[in-house]
Amino acid sequence: MTLATTGEDGPWAAPVIYAWEANSSAVALYFMSRLSTRHIKNLLEVARGSAAIHPNETRPLRGLQMEGTVETLQGKEASRVIRIYLRRFPVAKKRFSVRAVVEESIDLRFFRFLPERIFILSETHFGWGNRYLLELPSGTVSQANGWK
Repeated sequence: MTLATTGEDGPWAAPVIYAWEANSSAVALYFMSRLSTRHIKNLLEVARGSAAIHPNETRPLRGLQMEGTVETLQGKEASRVIRIYLRRFPVAKKRFSVRAVVEESIDLRFFRFLPERIFILSETHFGWGNRYLLELPSGTVSQANGWK
């Protein structure tokens, strides 16, 4: 996923590896990053960003464009999300100590991206240059029926 933020130094985009809860109707994407990165510094100032997910192939054009909020996860919620993340990326177990992340004794944290709007691009389904807006309720964890 490419995460876009803005801050004192202007706009910035950074690739992040994300996970999601497959059996949940909540639209939430989880990623980890260091507090010292430019995109996280930006998000700690203004907790809003945008993200894009798309395959490497350029045709047919498809993907997601999103805007929403990002929050830092702590304590039990961080621990829960780390388990979700490690199920998707088991090799990451070798890269950090779960305990150190949860205890916040290292620079690494887990974050939740909560989309408020999602644009779905699918050249196959909507034609070239068209996209579908999936409106999500704001103010709570976003919900979307049938989200997989």
